[in-house]
Amino acid sequence: MKFLMVLACTLALPGIAIAADHGPVFSYATPVNSQGEFSFDTGIFGRNGSRGTQLSTGSGFGYGVTPHLTVNAFLPATFGSGSLPESRMVSGSEWSAGASWRFLHSVTSVGKRVESTASLGVVVPGPQQDSGVLGSLHRAPGVAGTLATGLASRSQYLWVGGGYTSFAEASHDRRPDTLSWSGVYGYQPVKLRRGYDQWDYRGFAELTGEHTGKVKNNGLILPNSSTTTLWLGPSVLAIFKDVAISGGVQAPIFRDASDSIYGRERIRFAINLSYLKYSAHTSSH
Repeated sequence: MKFLMVLACTLALPGIAIAADHGPVFSYATPVNSQGEFSFDTGIFGRNGSRGTQLSTGSGFGYGVTPHLTVNAFLPATFGSGSLPESRMVSGSEWSAGASWRFLHSVTSVGKRVESTASLGVVVPGPQQDSGVLGSLHRAPGVAGTLATGLASRSQYLWVGGGYTSFAEASHDRRPDTLSWSGVYGYQPVKLRRGYDQWDYRGFAELTGEHTGKVKNNGLILPNSSTTTLWLGPSVLAIFKDVAISGGVQAPIFRDASDSIYGRERIRFAINLSYLKYSAHTSSH
């Protein structure tokens, strides 16, 4: 009951989730801004486990430099005291900036296209400290790269992607490197495929996974500090003109993590609000 009350309250607060503008909320996808388009994201990500709840909130910005190149920045904030593993699929306390390049955009038939997008960014420690084991570490910048590819049509979407994040060492401490991956299937029934001046809906089934390396603390490797998890759950995206609202929830289907270090993570949830200011340039999203 306490957790449900926390969830109800947090969904009413402004914040940030790193969702693609018109894509899934947890997974990697291919959409980028068109040339001259500005996007703003605000929402909230939550993680609940046996050792508390951690919430992430903040602001995300993107600008389309060309029809296939977007520069972006993400400035999160966290609150809560959950002792949870490193995660790149849900936002944490690091600030980041980078670029996304859609290097493949092939229209195979009317309303159907194949796309691939690569992203590269720099991750720097934010002003807030993490909680749990990660909160005791000296922090240093890192580099994050992702690759996503998929098929999009008028009614169905299929994306697969992966990412890798590596941190530098600071004062003999080092955050764990993280390998992440995702697969997502989306469907939009004909009845929910509406015009620009009406709410337009689609649903997704999102499968995500993460493997984190071991934590280095004071020059020593912390035993049993690596993790591997798989998550599955639904999400929904609603679009009205230049505003998109998405939300979802995930539960673990596989978990290999030390309960003595991190506790047992039970659920992840997110809600995100995106605003995309259209320019005179047009591009498929």
